[in-house]
Amino acid sequence: MEQYDRINNTACALYGSRACALLNQRSCAECPVQQNAGKNAEETADLVERFEALLPEGGIAPLFENETCTLCKTEPKGEATGYAILDFGHSEPKELHARKLFRKGTVGFMVPLQFACCRACRNRLLLSSYLPLLVPLVLTALIVPFVTVPHWSQALRAAASWLPLALVLFGIVGGYGIGKLLQIFLRKPFDRVMYFDLLKHPVSQAMTEKGWFPLFGEAYPQPVLSKKRIRYGLGSAPSAALNGKNAENAEESD
Repeated sequence: MEQYDRINNTACALYGSRACALLNQRSCAECPVQQNAGKNAEETADLVERFEALLPEGGIAPLFENETCTLCKTEPKGEATGYAILDFGHSEPKELHARKLFRKGTVGFMVPLQFACCRACRNRLLLSSYLPLLVPLVLTALIVPFVTVPHWSQALRAAASWLPLALVLFGIVGGYGIGKLLQIFLRKPFDRVMYFDLLKHPVSQAMTEKGWFPLFGEAYPQPVLSKKRIRYGLGSAPSAALNGKNAENAEESD
């Protein structure tokens, strides 16, 4: 309720409009219309309308409003306990090209896709992302005693003076390689039970068809995992607010 209490500038040209609901600002003071003394209300409304036209049918709010996991492929789907957040960008509109992100060049609209996910899907995503770091740490930890305990280290040096250092390097570099191989090996079993590649999710594919692209990597991009979702800004408005329901109902649906 606190958010909606702060949307209180009835003199604003967008007050109570769908554009206001889509902007979904924390307060009127943070709204781009008010920050520009209300001079660009019509322009902002036009941009917001164009933004909504670029979204897939049904919008993206159902992704974070779902009480069950939106990444599970098998039934029953797990209870949603958090969110996998993946940022998408669009080359339109040209007049917002103030941000240059990677080789994508200029970006106009940016929006977070917030997939409600269960604990099991979250753990799979976490395991995959950490494997290239975990495996070298574990492997190096197992090797360290052999190069530090005098009895073993002396035996290694007697065989070859460079052997202790080579073992440590193998733990780091080889462990990273093993971690990457395990990461690839796990994709198929994970893909069978969930949308492990978030770009293959129906909503992501619908976004791609409309010209959207992931801002951070194209092959198995790693989402940000969070127990709380992004609540303000474009793409974060709950369905109830967009359907013209009052603030209390919008908050409850959220």
